[in-house]
Amino acid sequence: MISLAPRWRPVAPYFGAFLGLGVALSFFGPALPALRGQTGSSLADMGLVFSAQSLGGLVGSVVAGRAYRRLGGPHLIAVALIAFAGAMALLPWSSELWVVILLGAVIGAGAGTIDVGGNTLLPGIVEPEALVSSINALHMCFAVGALATPLVVGLSEGVASSLWPACLVIAFGTFALGTAMWSGDRSGAARQAQDDHAERGDPTERWRLAVVALFFVLYVGLEIGYAGWIATYSGELGFATGWATAITAAFWAGFLIGRLFMVWRGDRFETGRVLWISVIAATVLAAAVAMIGAQTVPLLVLSTLFGIAIAPQFPTMLAHVHRSVPLTGVVTAWCIAGSATGGLVLPWVIGELIESVGVGAMPWTVAGASAGSAAVVFAVDRWALAAPSGPSKQRDPAAAEG
Repeated sequence: MISLAPRWRPVAPYFGAFLGLGVALSFFGPALPALRGQTGSSLADMGLVFSAQSLGGLVGSVVAGRAYRRLGGPHLIAVALIAFAGAMALLPWSSELWVVILLGAVIGAGAGTIDVGGNTLLPGIVEPEALVSSINALHMCFAVGALATPLVVGLSEGVASSLWPACLVIAFGTFALGTAMWSGDRSGAARQAQDDHAERGDPTERWRLAVVALFFVLYVGLEIGYAGWIATYSGELGFATGWATAITAAFWAGFLIGRLFMVWRGDRFETGRVLWISVIAATVLAAAVAMIGAQTVPLLVLSTLFGIAIAPQFPTMLAHVHRSVPLTGVVTAWCIAGSATGGLVLPWVIGELIESVGVGAMPWTVAGASAGSAAVVFAVDRWALAAPSGPSKQRDPAAAEG
C-alpha cells in the first residue's frame, strides 16, 4: 500500500488539485482536432477557445484573490474543481462553437482559482524551511498533469473515436476531489484565511506587485510560447513530424526533471541565486536554439536543457516573494493574473512574428523575453521587495527563511 511521507500528507489534496490544473491548461491542445470536427469550426475559430481559456484564467485569479478570505483555501479550490468537472463533462457533447468557448472560459477560471488558492494556502501549512521544495512539488504535479493529458486524450480517441471517455474520467476525478474538499469545516477554513490575512497583511503600494507580476507575464509567456511553437518551428525547418513531436516531448521531459530536482534539493539553495542562474541559462539556451538552425539532435538537447532551466522559475519566484511580501490571496492573485496575461499575449505575438518575419523569430522572441525576465528579477530585488510596506515589515525574519 502506498503511503505519503508525513510532510506531504497535509498537502496531498492540493497536489491532486494541481494535477487537475495541469490537465486544464493542456487539454485543448491535443483535443483540438476532435473539437474542430465536433463543432465544424476552422482552425482560426478554435483559437477563440484558447483566448477564452486565458481570459477565464485572468478573471478567475482576480476573483479568487478577493474570495479567498470569505471561503478559505480548501473550499475555494473545491468550487473551482466542481465547476471544472461540470465543464469537462459537458464538453464532448457540445456541437456549437460558442458553447465550447464558454466551457473553455469556465475551465480557465477554475484553473486560475486553483492556482491562487493552492499557492496562497501552501506557505501556511508547510514548515518555512521546506517552502521552496514544497512549492516546486506542487507545481511538479502541474507538469505531471500536463504530460499525462495528451496520452489520455490519445487513448480516448483511439478507443472510442471521441473525447467523452477522457472527459468523463477527468470530470469524475476532479468532482470527487472537489466534493471531498468541500465537505470540510467551511467556517473554520474561512476564519483561518481571515486570520492569515490579518497576520500577513497586504502591501499598500500596488506598483510593487505590478513589478512582480511582470515577471510572471514574461515567464509564462515564454514557457507557453516555446512549448506551443517549437513543433511548428521544427516543421518549418524541415524536420519530420516524429522529430517535431520528440523535440516537444523533450522540452516537457526537461521541464519535469527541473521541477523534480528542485523538490529534491531546492531548499538548499538561496531563491535569488536560483532565479538568476535560471534566467541567464534560459536566455543563452534560447539564443543557441536560434543560432544552430536545422540540426535535429542539438535542437533536441537544447530543448531538454531549456525545459530544465526554466522549470524552477515560477515556484521559486513565489517562494522568493513570500520572504518579503507574504502570499495573501491578493498578492498571489497578482502573480497568477500576470501569468494568465503572459499566456494570452506572448504566444500570440510569436505567431504574428512567425507570419510576418519568419519562423526564426520564435527562439529570438523567447530569448528576448528571458532577458527581460532577468531585468525584472533585478527590479524585484532592487526596488519591489527592497522595502515592503504594511504589516509585512514586522514579519519575523526567522519565519521568512522558507
